[in-house]
Order: sequence, then structure tokens, then C-alpha cells
Amino acid sequence: MPLQMAVAVKEDRKKEKLLRLLTYEVVDGRPIYYRGYRGVLEGKKQPEEVMGSSTPQARLIVAIIKALLPLEGKGYVISTNEHGIKTTRGYRAVDIGVFRNGEVGWEDTYASVGPTLAVEIDVKAEIEGNAFLEYVIRKVEDLFSAGTQRIVWIFTRPRKVMLFEREKKTIIYDWKDEIELLEGIKLRLSDILKRPYG
Repeated sequence: MPLQMAVAVKEDRKKEKLLRLLTYEVVDGRPIYYRGYRGVLEGKKQPEEVMGSSTPQARLIVAIIKALLPLEGKGYVISTNEHGIKTTRGYRAVDIGVFRNGEVGWEDTYASVGPTLAVEIDVKAEIEGNAFLEYVIRKVEDLFSAGTQRIVWIFTRPRKVMLFEREKKTIIYDWKDEIELLEGIKLRLSDILKRPYG
């Protein structure tokens, strides 16, 4: 094999490996990549720069998990870290999932059922053009098809929260509004912002 061809094959393999790493979700057999993945392919960014959470996202996840912890004594299991959920069209990832006991175990696989409650913070997927809302709605529908009952989607810019529930109208809240997560557990995001770190 000529040297030039060998180098091209090596580069193609490297790109293919990077694209697998940078795949956030898969829908209808097509990958959805992390936002900013092209910067990694161009060598301008490291994978961690596009795959990691921002400080507000990370702090909100911790605060929400702390609020949800009492559910673990009421027959629920809490998961986080972009937990993979199998859907009829592929797989999706959720920032926080609250499952009923027995629905998830310690298997090295994605969850085969959607969480009762899914919490999402912002959108980590690369969205083409003006397809932002389409992405959100399709992900909500996919999670519902997997068995999810309630989705709380938090947006740090603008500071809004969308509440999706099966067979109910979508509600948009401001951060100053109190929002029920599940089983009477409520929080107000504006209060979280006033807390010191830790």
C-alpha cells in the first residue's frame, strides 16, 4: 500500500473513532453528535471540551439530585451522567433519570425502559439550522415511547423550564416559579442560584 494511501486510511480510522466517541444519541440509525464536535475533528478542541457540562449545568444537576434523594426511600432509583435509554428509534441520554425499583440494575447496558421522571439541562446535541425545538419535541416523544411519564427540561439561557407530561399540555415556567419534580418534591431554580457552592 502506498504511503499516502496508508496515511489516508489511518486518518479515516482516527476520524471514525472520534465520531463514535462524540456520538451523543442515535435516532433511526443516525448519530446525533455533541454540540461542537466539528471543532474536535478539526483539532481545535479536545473531546472533553464538548462532552463535559458547564458549571451551571453541573451545579444544577447536583442540587436536583439532592432534592430527589428522598425518593430512594420510596421505591425509586436515581441515575445521572447521561444515562442511556433504549427507545423504539435508537437510544437517548438523560441528565437525571428517576426509575422505579427493579427497572434498572447493575447491567452494563442502556436502560430498556424510560425513567418515570427525566430531567434535562440545556441541549448538548449538535442541532442543524433552526431544528432546536424539533430536536426537543422528538426527544420528548422518544422518551414517552420508552415509558417516561414526566420530563422537566431546564434551559440556562433563557432561564426557563419546560414541563412535559404524558397526555397533558406542555407548561413553561420561569426560574422563579416553584416546580414539582415528582411525588411532591418541589424546587425553585432561582433559590438554587442563591446557595453557596457545596
